[in-house]
Amino acid sequence: MRKYHQEKVLELIKTLNEAQRELTRLYAEQNMRVFVGLLADCQDFALHIGQYIEKFEGEGTHTVSLLEKYCDILYFVSVGADNGDDNTSPIMSLQEQLGQIEDSVKTELRQSKIEIAFLPYKASMWDSCESIWLAAKKDPQYDAYVVPIPYFDRLPGGAIGQMQYEGSQFPDNVPITDWQSYNIEERRPDVIVTINPYDDSNLMTMVHPDFFSKRLKDMTDLLVYVPYFVSLDDVDEHFCRCAGVLHADRVIVQSDKIRQTYIRVLKHFEQTNRCVGLFGNVEEKIVALGSPKFDKVVNTKLEDCVVPDEWRKLIERPNGTGKHVILYNTSLSALLEGNEKVLVKLRDVIEVFKKRDDVVLLWRPHPLSKSAYQSMRPHLREEYERIVEDYKQQQIGIYDDTADLHRAIALSDAYYGDGGSVVALYACTGKPMMVQLMESSTLADKKALLNTIHDDGQYLWGSTYNFNGLFRVDKNTMIAKYMGSFAEENAHFLYLDVVEQDGKLYFAPYYANYIGIYDKNKHTFGKLQFHDKERLKWLRPGENESFNRVVQNRQYLFFVSHMYPAIIRYDTEIGEMTYCSDWVSHVEYAAKKSPHWPKWQQTSDFDGLLCLGGHVVGSEIAINVFVSNELMFFDMQTLTHRFYKIGKQDERYSRVCYDGEYYWLTARKGNYVVKWKRDTQSYQKIMISDEVITEGSNKYRAIIYAQGYIWLIPDEAGIALKIDVNTNSIHVANEFDLPGTKDFAYLHAKQHDDKMLALTRNAVFQWDMNEPQHKLQPISFSEHDFNAVMKLMFTASNKHLSKTHNVFDVIYTENLIGLDTFLDYTTLFHQFPFTQTRTEEQLDRCREMTSNLNGTAGQAIHEFNKHTLLTATGGKQ
Repeated sequence: MRKYHQEKVLELIKTLNEAQRELTRLYAEQNMRVFVGLLADCQDFALHIGQYIEKFEGEGTHTVSLLEKYCDILYFVSVGADNGDDNTSPIMSLQEQLGQIEDSVKTELRQSKIEIAFLPYKASMWDSCESIWLAAKKDPQYDAYVVPIPYFDRLPGGAIGQMQYEGSQFPDNVPITDWQSYNIEERRPDVIVTINPYDDSNLMTMVHPDFFSKRLKDMTDLLVYVPYFVSLDDVDEHFCRCAGVLHADRVIVQSDKIRQTYIRVLKHFEQTNRCVGLFGNVEEKIVALGSPKFDKVVNTKLEDCVVPDEWRKLIERPNGTGKHVILYNTSLSALLEGNEKVLVKLRDVIEVFKKRDDVVLLWRPHPLSKSAYQSMRPHLREEYERIVEDYKQQQIGIYDDTADLHRAIALSDAYYGDGGSVVALYACTGKPMMVQLMESSTLADKKALLNTIHDDGQYLWGSTYNFNGLFRVDKNTMIAKYMGSFAEENAHFLYLDVVEQDGKLYFAPYYANYIGIYDKNKHTFGKLQFHDKERLKWLRPGENESFNRVVQNRQYLFFVSHMYPAIIRYDTEIGEMTYCSDWVSHVEYAAKKSPHWPKWQQTSDFDGLLCLGGHVVGSEIAINVFVSNELMFFDMQTLTHRFYKIGKQDERYSRVCYDGEYYWLTARKGNYVVKWKRDTQSYQKIMISDEVITEGSNKYRAIIYAQGYIWLIPDEAGIALKIDVNTNSIHVANEFDLPGTKDFAYLHAKQHDDKMLALTRNAVFQWDMNEPQHKLQPISFSEHDFNAVMKLMFTASNKHLSKTHNVFDVIYTENLIGLDTFLDYTTLFHQFPFTQTRTEEQLDRCREMTSNLNGTAGQAIHEFNKHTLLTATGGKQ
């Protein structure tokens, strides 16, 4: 019998003992009418106790037979009372019989096993507690029940929708107990394990109110909440304040770091709401033991998984070889934040896989995706469902909407998709991973992505930003040849601009420690060391970005500052460097005049740089001052400078060009362009409709003047514009609306005389401004260079693993590496010698991410629950 029920029987026996004392008193007083009535009540009460025992223990117990004998004695006493007999001895027999009944209840009806009830609601989340159940199932002291509970979908506006029950969707080896037959209120299990923290506060689903945590708390000795998710590093604070956490006796978390977050948030919650101690001892409540979800990843073997025949047809080629399987995971958070962009991204990803025959996409959307579209994004639901239906009908890849995430993890060779719990789980496999970025188009891969460009007539030259490399592109074939790497250890964003002087290419160092040089005739790399000046403390913390432009003037090269406290002039004839820094104090003074000082570094408006870009007009460079509304004119012949304030004090500008009369500046914040005349200081703000360009920063990569128009080359704006310099009218620049450029930004744009070059992903946009000729040419790589490029790219990523020991830091992201490149890397994974080191580093980070990463978290949690329960009851059950 359950301990709770045994205690209830003992309480009932106690009531009979009280009645026994009353019988003795009534008989002594010879109040026979009340005496006989109480005898009948005792008999009814004893029958009720017997029925209660048989309800849980069945017939034939010794305790019930003792109760029957007790009823017989009651009957004998009642008959004796009617006959006027002496009942002193029988009344004493009643007392003795009650003693025997109580002893029997304590021995025969003593609980022999601990009962634990697992209350999952979605079958896909069963892995959150499965390994705890497996441990309890093997423990001879336990009776373990899996009782899937119903839940409701939320309708738009939060209304309660149809009830869902997934009891039939659990694995075949899990015996399911129907929630309607398992009466928790009567059974009162010793331990209840839940995975839902929300009760009625979830916007997409709601568990049945009978199973809200506040109610469960009163029906068990130990309510244990195990999160249905895992984290890469830490947990969002709102999870720490949910009802399931507050009402639980114990909350199992994956790491001590997350435990500390729960404790901190809960203590703050207690203080804010003046309820310290109301929900238990916080330090005792939160326990870091790992997660059963990691157990499932570690313990699931592919040979134990059932792979459907229709999946095998997509994976296996006719010749018996197999394609690489890429798990594509799409999450709820990305769905809700990305809105329409999610649908664009889905179509892009599917299109990439349609074009490849060496990989197959295994798309696994979050189990609540359809519910989320229905309740929270109803205007996008139809389009999403159309994408899903097209994908399935065309058999582009595998669509996995089953509850078995871990089969997909075991079957796949690599991970691609959104961040979240699945990323944390997949990382523990050691297999390649890349997180997608919603803003990045997957249709134009980046491979070796150029971020500088120079045209020498026969070739295009450029350095890459995602690794250390220099490429020469044949303008006839547009095939890029790898020329080598600079003498730098940095992995990316080494250089931002390049010019040619006397057959040598000079590169403006951004993250690089040197000015890079490449001698085209000798095919050699060189470098120029510049002074390592002390970084200005008031600039943006944690960064050290030196220069963003290099400008030619006769034999001189001018390196325009980004964060370096000087403009450097380099004399290519005598090799002398001149440091022009007397303008820096003025910029620092402007920064300190900001109303945000001294905390202005923390705001997006004042982000702690010195200069942005620069436009050459005659012997001067017009340079945007980052921290003020000023334009600095730097004279390359006299090495003098002059500042001009333009517009209001709080206005900031990012790009500048000159039409022969007016300077044009793009706003760093706000949708407008400024038209300014230097000699008269006239200022005009030209507004751009929010319907054309949404509000935001970094909207334009470049601004240039040509053919009577100011051209705005898009960055985050997503659309190019042109402004008539005479009428100030704004038009969409259809000239830039070429295939492959619509859905993403330009990365670099450069005007030289009457020609413009712009880099967009892995292609070059070329424009002869004297003729209506525009062309976008994709860059490709020779087969000979392809493997070298791949090795360089991924080796560079491996060199600079973060020292924070966050798992996310060893996972590739789409900002430096495109999907196609990642797929190539996956198929060639075992050919690269560095992959073993990468895998080991990934697994080491995972061990720091969670406790018990050897597949034993469930066993540890079970042992902890058992110890906690037995300690609370003095070792008795």
